[in-house]
Amino acid sequence: MSQQDQQMSHQLCPTTVVEIDLASADGTMNCHVITPERDGTLRAVIVYMPASGIRPELVGIAERIASMGYVVVLPNSFYRLARQVDIDANRLGDDDYLPVREFMMGLAANITNARIIADTGVILEWLIGHDGIDAGTVGGVGYCMGGRLVMASAGAFPDRFAAAASLYGAGIVTDEDDSPHLRLNDVTGELYFGIAENDIYVSAEETAALKAHLPKIDVRHTVETYPGTEHGFVFGERYCFSPEGAELHYQRLADLFARTLG
Repeated sequence: MSQQDQQMSHQLCPTTVVEIDLASADGTMNCHVITPERDGTLRAVIVYMPASGIRPELVGIAERIASMGYVVVLPNSFYRLARQVDIDANRLGDDDYLPVREFMMGLAANITNARIIADTGVILEWLIGHDGIDAGTVGGVGYCMGGRLVMASAGAFPDRFAAAASLYGAGIVTDEDDSPHLRLNDVTGELYFGIAENDIYVSAEETAALKAHLPKIDVRHTVETYPGTEHGFVFGERYCFSPEGAELHYQRLADLFARTLG
């Protein structure tokens, strides 16, 4: 373990996980809320899920982020259609799992940028009214589909997101009028994009378009490629899990949130 890893480990603290329901215009949005056992007023981070839903491994990732000293809200973005979704991404290529894959794609298609922006607004309001949380600005991080969701939210609430991170995010650059990248010029915080070197879900053309767009706008940003990784490399139960890549991403998030949230 490197000296930097040891320093990070010493900063981690135990967490408590609860589930809450938040009322939205479209129903009841169920969320995991993870709170670190740390005194004082805390800052908050919203974690946006991939299309495979809120699996235990994703809750574990959210707990790791919370253990850095932040209250983490992990919303079920599929709540309009399903309260619980737990899809084994390792089986998405199996013939007998095709109905599940089609079900997942249908759920994901229901998550428009407008809907996730509305959901984020509900979460931001809840954070403001919660004792012990300094919710003036927040951080956000999204995985896969969640990369699109976090960037759409950061662009819609530029004065509220001090930092937003996407890990192998899909759909950040599209041909649609509401493509998240078109609103990133409004962001006043800092953006981070972690790219898998080999990604079957994010095309090289989309990554190239993102890299070409970001220097044209006045926003602090970092685009980093994780060598030897595939889409989903942060998740410990995936066939493509990269321990080195996952740990590096935690370091990047810790540094990003320390700079922007304190």
